[in-house]
Amino acid sequence: MKKRGEGLRKTYNRFHDLNERDPAILELRRSHEAIDRAVLRAYGWADLVEQASPRFPGEEEPDFAYRKKLFWPAEFRYEVLARLLALNAERAQAEKRAEFGGEQRR
Repeated sequence: MKKRGEGLRKTYNRFHDLNERDPAILELRRSHEAIDRAVLRAYGWADLVEQASPRFPGEEEPDFAYRKKLFWPAEFRYEVLARLLALNAERAQAEKRAEFGGEQRR
């Protein structure tokens, strides 16, 4: 990015270009994948790590506006989102229990 004098928009437009083969962009894609996998591990979802491989879409997802961009396949995205929603619900319940317990002690 710095060597080419490009900002984020231009860099990520190249990142999402199926035909882009610049070694720096390929390394950026690998770095994003490594970060994705590290985040999944941090959440304790090691069972998803090997599936965290972004792809350029084919005909399988014609309805997505961003279909020309590198992204996780739908089934994987939905699994991650479902787990995040469940985790959010668990945390919200824990907060409510903590608040309720705190009010009882007063």
